[in-house]
Amino acid sequence: MARLLTLSVCVLALVATLAEAKSDRIHVTAKIVETTFTGDLAHPQIGDQLINTVELFDKHEKEVGTGAGACTVVSAPPREPLLLCLVTAVFPKKGQIIFGGAAPFPTPGAVVTFGILGGTDDFRKVRGEAVLTVISDKLQDAVFELE
Repeated sequence: MARLLTLSVCVLALVATLAEAKSDRIHVTAKIVETTFTGDLAHPQIGDQLINTVELFDKHEKEVGTGAGACTVVSAPPREPLLLCLVTAVFPKKGQIIFGGAAPFPTPGAVVTFGILGGTDDFRKVRGEAVLTVISDKLQDAVFELE
C-alpha cells in the first residue's frame, strides 16, 4: 500500500511538472493607436461601444504584433458601468489569440483578467488567461498565460 501511495505521489508530481512545462507566457505592451466610443463617454448607455486598435511591443520596444478590440456597454449608471469585450492579438507568422470577458471602463491602474477563448495557427489550441493592466489612456500592459 505504501508503494502504491508513493508511486501515485510521484506520478502526480510528474504530471504537474509536465503541465507546468507546457504553459507559456507572452508579455507585451499595447500602445493604443486609434480609439472611438460610439456614445457620450460622460454618460454611457447600454449598447454604446468602445473600439480600440493597438500595436504590440516586447520588452525591447520592438513591435511584435497588432490588436483590436470591441467592448459593448452592458451596464450603465446608476449601476456600475460594465463592458463586455472581445479582443484579438495578432502575432505575424504565429497567429492570433482571441480573448474576452467583462471589464470596467479602462482607467489607469485597473487590472482586468480575460479568458482566452482560442486562437489560430500556433495558438489554435490555447486556453488560459489574458491579464491587462491599464498604464495610461494610451498604454496597457498585457500578459498572456497560455496553456
